[in-house]
Amino acid sequence: MELEQGKMDRLSRGIELGKKIVLHGVVLSEFYKSNLENYLRFCLEFYKKTDILPPGLCLLYSLLERTYRENCRNSYYKEKGWDPSDPESLTEREAEFEKDWDFSDPLGLKPKLKQEGFFLRTTILHGPSGITVELANKAVITSESEEELTEYLSRAKSYSNLSEYYEDYPFDEEGREIDIALSFLQFQEIGLNPNLLRFDTMEGEHVFRVEIPFDSGHQSLREKIENGEDLRPFRFHSDKEKEGETIEPWKLSVCTICGRTVDDRIFFRTLPEDVIDRAKEIPSTQDVCAWCLSGYLWS
Repeated sequence: MELEQGKMDRLSRGIELGKKIVLHGVVLSEFYKSNLENYLRFCLEFYKKTDILPPGLCLLYSLLERTYRENCRNSYYKEKGWDPSDPESLTEREAEFEKDWDFSDPLGLKPKLKQEGFFLRTTILHGPSGITVELANKAVITSESEEELTEYLSRAKSYSNLSEYYEDYPFDEEGREIDIALSFLQFQEIGLNPNLLRFDTMEGEHVFRVEIPFDSGHQSLREKIENGEDLRPFRFHSDKEKEGETIEPWKLSVCTICGRTVDDRIFFRTLPEDVIDRAKEIPSTQDVCAWCLSGYLWS
């Protein structure tokens, strides 16, 4: 999906002003991933750093997959009446979750996950020295899972080739968890330090923070803290920031008449009275797409 000219102009103005870009969602659909790719590409093109795009997307997609899976796992455990914070439950019931949960239709899962309060939020902060991407969700993560992830990240950052991954994780014959290690190797190939990845749990959110420097002048969060700057490990997001968006991504909704999943730019939550007067035979006046509305309008 290419960015339309009006959105490109608005993005350009927002980036020039240093405004953040926030993508809100519930499920990791192809539309969400496409929006992320478009916004990240446009941001990197603005700073003339497009060589960062392939490894950056590889890493972010891997982290988003993990983030989305955490939400799904929590939802499944909630449905079963299990405690997602119990490490024994994670070990014993992971295979059952993987077998029963259907990841093939994310949009079909959206109403359930949204009702249960799960979300995905991607925030892109940027400047001349680099970009920072934060991925947040609402999921309970066991301390054992965080320890395993910490160990994996520590190993992955030291790899010089992918064969070392399989030496450490011989049981992952299909390479399901290899993407993060692969992206770290790609960062090394273009001369970037893969150490600028952190994660934390705070205020009910699990957050991955990826810092990608453009040059040696970029100071990481860790370096700023070591220099005595009074900083939180992860910037606090107010409720207003969590709800608001600097630049709106494409959003999708389902038409109550035809059942199509359509872009919100051709979707009407509620038809105005003057439009209803011209479409008296229309079976619904709420949640209608432009295709259906055009078929009922009087000439």
